[in-house]
Order: sequence, then C-alpha cells, then structure tokens
Amino acid sequence: MPSLRAVRSAFAVATACAVLALPAMAQTTKPPAAKTQGSAAATPGGERIAAVVNDEVISYSDVNARIRLALLNTGTQESQETRQRLTPQVIRQLVDERLQLQEAKRSGVSISQNEIDEAIKRIAEQNRISRPQLETMLKNQGIPVSTLSEQVRALLAWQRVMSRRVRQEVVIGEEEVDAAMERLKANIGKPEYLLAEIFLAVDTPDQEDEVRRTADRLLEEVRRGGNFPALARQFSQSAGAASGGDLGWVRTGEMSAEIDRALATMRPGQLSPPVRTATGYHILLVRGQRPFGSTGGEMQAAPPPPPRPQPRPDIARASVNMKQIVMPIASKEDAKSVKDAAEKLRKTIKSCTDFEAKAKATGVPESGDMGTLRVKDLPPGLQQLAVGIPLGQPSPVLLSPAAAVILIVCKRDVPMIQPPPEAQPAPPPPAPTPVKEAKLPGREEVEHDLMNERADLLARRYLRDLRRSAFIEVRV
Repeated sequence: MPSLRAVRSAFAVATACAVLALPAMAQTTKPPAAKTQGSAAATPGGERIAAVVNDEVISYSDVNARIRLALLNTGTQESQETRQRLTPQVIRQLVDERLQLQEAKRSGVSISQNEIDEAIKRIAEQNRISRPQLETMLKNQGIPVSTLSEQVRALLAWQRVMSRRVRQEVVIGEEEVDAAMERLKANIGKPEYLLAEIFLAVDTPDQEDEVRRTADRLLEEVRRGGNFPALARQFSQSAGAASGGDLGWVRTGEMSAEIDRALATMRPGQLSPPVRTATGYHILLVRGQRPFGSTGGEMQAAPPPPPRPQPRPDIARASVNMKQIVMPIASKEDAKSVKDAAEKLRKTIKSCTDFEAKAKATGVPESGDMGTLRVKDLPPGLQQLAVGIPLGQPSPVLLSPAAAVILIVCKRDVPMIQPPPEAQPAPPPPAPTPVKEAKLPGREEVEHDLMNERADLLARRYLRDLRRSAFIEVRV
C-alpha cells in the first residue's frame, strides 16, 4: 500500500539543501570470492587506506576531514568518544558517495565546477554567510574546501542519475490516485503526526547487528544534545534526509504497522528507540499531533527536545601523556620564520612515533616526551587542549615570545562527570480536538506524493544493488 508522506524525493532536493553533509548508507561487501588478495596498505602518495570501493580508495585523511565536517554540521563537541561513534557512519557515507559517482560516470553524467560552486554558494547563503566566510569557517576547523566540494559533486551527480531513472520508470496510474483518495477519506478524524525520522537501511541479514549499533549510537548522540535535523541530514537514508529528516504529517495506517505501534505510544517532543521494520531501523521524532482532516489551528506542534546536559571532563582527576617539540625564537625578527617552519613541520606529523622522532631530530633538549602529567597542573590555557585534542594528532602551533611549540597527546585518562539524571515528567498527551471541517489534498498533490515515495524507493533499491555488485573493503 503506497503511503502519502509529504516528503521531497532525494533527487529533487539537492539544490535546496542548506546543509554541509549528505545522507549516509550502510555498506555492503561482495562475496568473499570477489575479494582481492594482498591489497596495499597505503595509496601511492603514502596515505593510509581506510576503505577500497571497486578500483578507488578512501584515505584516512578523507575520513578525518569528513568527521570534522560532520562535527561542524551537527554542532557536536569533538572528543575521542564522539569521533569513534561517528567513524563507522562517515565511512559508510564515503563508500556510498564513491558508488554514486562511479555510477554517474558509467551513465555519462558529469557535474561541472560551476554547478558545484553555485551549490556551495547556496549553502553559504542558506547559512547566512558569504562563500569566503564559509571557506574560512571550514579552514579554521581543519576541513579542506575540497571535502565539501566532493560531497556536493556526489549529491548533484546522484540527483541527475536518479532524475533520468525516475522519468523512465516511475508512472502513477489514475487507479492508484483513486485508491489513495479513498484511503484519505477513510482516515478523517484519525490521528496524524508531524514526524521526522532518521532511517538506516538493512539490505542483507549480515548487516543487522552493525546497523542496529549505528542506530543506537545516533540515538545516544541525539539524547546527549545532538541536533536531530543535522544528524538526519548527515546520516539518514530517507527521502526527507536533506530537509532534516522531515516527513511532514503522517497518518495512522500510512506507514508500516511497526511505526504505527510506536507512534501510538508517543507524544509531541518525544523520541522513539530504533524501530525495526522490513526495510531497516527508524528513529522517530514526533513534532506535533492533530486529527487528520482538520483545517488548521488544532495543530499541537512541539520543538525538538532540549539538549540534555552532557558529561564533562573531570579535570581534577585527568592525566595525559604528552610530548612537545620546542623551536626557540632568537629575536622578534625571527618569530614569523620560526612559526612558519613549525607549521610546516606540524603538517608532516602522522603519529606519536613520528612526532617523537621529529622531536629528537630538532636537537633541542626541551623537545621530547614530557611524561604523564596531571591536567590540573597545566596552565589553564592548555587544560582544554590536553583533554580535547584528538589522540595522536599534533596541536596547532603555540607561539610565545621565546619559542614556537607543538604538542601531542599520546595517552589520556579523563574521567567524566556525569550530569544528574533528568527528573522532568513526560508532557501530557494532547487533548483530542474534534474535526470541524475535513480538508483533503487534491488529486495533483496526492499524485505528487505517490511519485515522491516511488522515487525514494527506487533510489534506495538502486543504491542497494550498486553495493551488492561492488567490491568494498573497509580497513578501519
């Protein structure tokens, strides 16, 4: 039974998408017989390989840049724990983008640089900043502009591929519209919900555990205060992903029985645990509720749940193993050249072992292992850096009148102070409101909704088939 969810299809929203990220898809590998042997552990340029997609590689720097972009997009504070939670979703996203671009190339679809620039300009405008401001913001977060450009290229290419397929394959008959109109009449007065979702597909049985863990991680991220619309844009696989997971008003009986059962127990502002349906896992957010057919005014919408207090580092008990490289500044005139040299050196550091070797090579006695330090004993300006900088990654160059310094944290023990449990009662259920006058959508709107849903299903199946026929090896 087709649903009439008021969503925009995946191929129709790309140019209106005010986001810095794309939906992610679950990754699938080919049968073992197709797997290559003795794969290289690094790209020709020396980059470590995080994943292989057919004959293309995804490097660790690709993954790290996309994680930083996801953190910026969702407004999530960076920590080692957060990076670990995001890494599997980001890799799946990058794998799917490679598959989409490869399929676009096979289909003769190409995206010009002008189209990418226009899309990025719209992203900047919709975030109320200029293109140069957007690029500066990315640079300040250590995100190459090319990371966003490639993400936009994949979205635009997939949009064009799907537009061709939809024109060729999606046809809605008059009898389908008639049947949908009859179902709408039968639903008058029944509850409908203003709904948003994060959807993760399960394409094969061997994905079940992995996708469930991903759904649990995303749910926990929202409960910790993560931005639901931003996480939906970044990771959801439904057609409403580009609009923050928004599905519009959804009626009882319109979606699966499992979702109907979950919605019957929910109130505006509530999140569901992951709901398993025949196609995958759904995390639902009820934003409002009203009887179907009402003319407006009865809507009882609720904003997303307020951010929960997040655990914070216990500085008093935290400790770190830190190393440093010290490059002395002999005079004010030398400060800029020393800083530039330190920045150049910082960019070559790939690990703690690499850092230690380069520290010894400086010949400066102060450079090297500083041992295990109590964070509370560090200067206040370094305490947040010590607990927040990613393990094994060099800090920005720290400048003083006497020296340029690069730090790296190789081990860290940071107990967290948990916020007190919430004691707020659940909001009361909305009072039933009688339907004074039924107002139903017209045939054209119903046909458009049916077309959107069919296109969404086609896009999911198309990408699922690409995954199943591809060689995918994830090495992280």
